Amino acid sequence: MSKKFGQNFLLPRSVRERIVSQMGDIEGKRVFEIGPGLGAITSIMLEKGALVTAFEIDHGFASILRNEAFLDEENFTLVEGDALKTMRGESEIPSLIVGNLPYNVGSVMIADLIERGFLPGRMVFTLQKEVVERMCASPGGKDYSSFSLLSQLDYVPSLSFTIARSCFYPEPNVDSAVVVMEKKSEKAIADDERARFFTLLRALFSQRRKTIKNNLSRLVPDKERLSEILFKAGLDEKERAENLRLEDIIRLLRSF
Repeated sequence: MSKKFGQNFLLPRSVRERIVSQMGDIEGKRVFEIGPGLGAITSIMLEKGALVTAFEIDHGFASILRNEAFLDEENFTLVEGDALKTMRGESEIPSLIVGNLPYNVGSVMIADLIERGFLPGRMVFTLQKEVVERMCASPGGKDYSSFSLLSQLDYVPSLSFTIARSCFYPEPNVDSAVVVMEKKSEKAIADDERARFFTLLRALFSQRRKTIKNNLSRLVPDKERLSEILFKAGLDEKERAENLRLEDIIRLLRSF
């Protein structure tokens, strides 16, 4: 095991089976798994008939997966390397993406998938509980952030269940939770609006305690013009980003 990869093994089979149950019917479906480790969840997915493509950064684990654990498994494909990079080479979007994500890079991986529009119908991740709470947070709450809005742009995220620290080896110092991200039936914004949406989102939350007018002044230095844009969007220029709903930000995006 390697500390730099933030590896924690999920031990009880009952918990692993519960995670797989959140994926729904996976028989015959292509599933991408980030960080399979030694294949504890992988094996259950294969038992249920999934076509698993696993992305593993640890060379030692990859060797075991390839040469021992799933040597003769025709429904298993291994891609060795950093999933943030290797998954970019995949053109086919799978039915699901799953993973027990390292706490240090979990939110980065999810943000990367969403920002580049790599959007399967469902994603199921085990993450630090605090991260899941941020993903599911509502406007005005202490956990609400730009990552909340990013997570909710294309998906409806929900905290499915929590996992006790004692279920992992080595035992982590934080609580864990499983988040289920169900893709929305309709797009909130058009494809050609996405890049501008993410730029706007970063600007709005650049300094959390400042007003939206202050934070947007870097994008629109002309104060009068900025006031016109905010008025057109029906927003109070003294409002703070942490109180804005997704529809408020979309309206603001289109008022520029």
